[in-house]
Amino acid sequence: MSLINQVLQNVEARQGGAATDGWAGQVKPVLSHQSTSGGWVKRLVWGLVLLALAGWLLTINWPMLAARLHTGQQTVSSQQPTVVAALKPAEPVRDAATPDVHPAWTPPQLTKSLFSAWQSETASPVATRAKSVTPAPPVPAKTGVAPQIEGEFTIKPAAQAAGNPVVSAIEPPLDVANALKPGRTEDESGPKGIVNKQIRPEQEVNVQIQRAVDQEQKGRLNEALGILRQVLNTSPQSEDARQLLAAYLFESKQEQEAVAVLQSGIKQFPGQIGLSKSLAKWQMARGQSEAVLQTLKPAANLFIQDAEVQWMLAMAYQQTGQHAAALPHFERAITLRPGHAPWIVAYAISLQAAGQPAQALQQLQQAYNLPLSDRLSEFVGQRIRQLGGTAVVRSE
Repeated sequence: MSLINQVLQNVEARQGGAATDGWAGQVKPVLSHQSTSGGWVKRLVWGLVLLALAGWLLTINWPMLAARLHTGQQTVSSQQPTVVAALKPAEPVRDAATPDVHPAWTPPQLTKSLFSAWQSETASPVATRAKSVTPAPPVPAKTGVAPQIEGEFTIKPAAQAAGNPVVSAIEPPLDVANALKPGRTEDESGPKGIVNKQIRPEQEVNVQIQRAVDQEQKGRLNEALGILRQVLNTSPQSEDARQLLAAYLFESKQEQEAVAVLQSGIKQFPGQIGLSKSLAKWQMARGQSEAVLQTLKPAANLFIQDAEVQWMLAMAYQQTGQHAAALPHFERAITLRPGHAPWIVAYAISLQAAGQPAQALQQLQQAYNLPLSDRLSEFVGQRIRQLGGTAVVRSE
């Protein structure tokens, strides 16, 4: 630009001052226009240089940008299978010792081989997760094997040490194991070595009954009676203690107290039918037929399967002259205990008294063939002949 100005100055000097003023008014715009054009050229050149530089940088870093764009697309697409997998049935729970850890991402080296390997890994995150957590091989189902129970020991071979069995125990949870533990035992030691003996009432009664038996066996009947009386005062519901006390009282000829003890128990505890049976046997032995009926009739339905009680009822009715009432009890007793000759003979007597001689003769002939004492055999033979029968020789 300085050269152009120099040329213009020379032209101005040759043409004079007036011309110089005119050229000066014309040259300024020209120079101003030329300087403005030169600035746009510079800007254009710099712009092209910047574009070239940007294109060069983009060309170099394009693999990294493409990888990041591809990773973003894979992240968006992987969310959809996660939602679908949430709607599917839950898969078996994996072992807590092998957590699902994703490898941290690191920028790859700008080499084709490394970039392709990294791209293949990021393209299948589901496959990578499957490789990181290897599922346990399925256990084949065994038919006919009972399920394991908590606390049960099983022996199974280990995979890594064939031939060396490994014993594994399935233990119940701690709270379940504590719930299954028994409470304090009766002789469990308390604090400071003190033994706590907690005996239940029924156990205490049994202990006292055993003490009474020991005293009676040693010849100390009065001590045994005192122990049993004390037991009934504290535990009147004990049938065993009442029965034993009545038995000892009968042996010691204290029959009035024994009967009172049994009758008191029958009144307080009607369900204890053994007391009624014991009292009826004592009454039957003393020929108190009316008392036997009074004792057994209230609980007759409870003795429907007791052959001895049925026989006592039948005999009590027979001895009081009520033969028709005695027949069903005789039949029940003989059914429960067949082949008992004395009962059959007594049954035949009531049949004859009730106006059934044919049935009585049949029962007598049946009894005559059973083992009998000489006295009873003679009595049966006489009865058979009275009824018009023949006393057949008994089979041995």
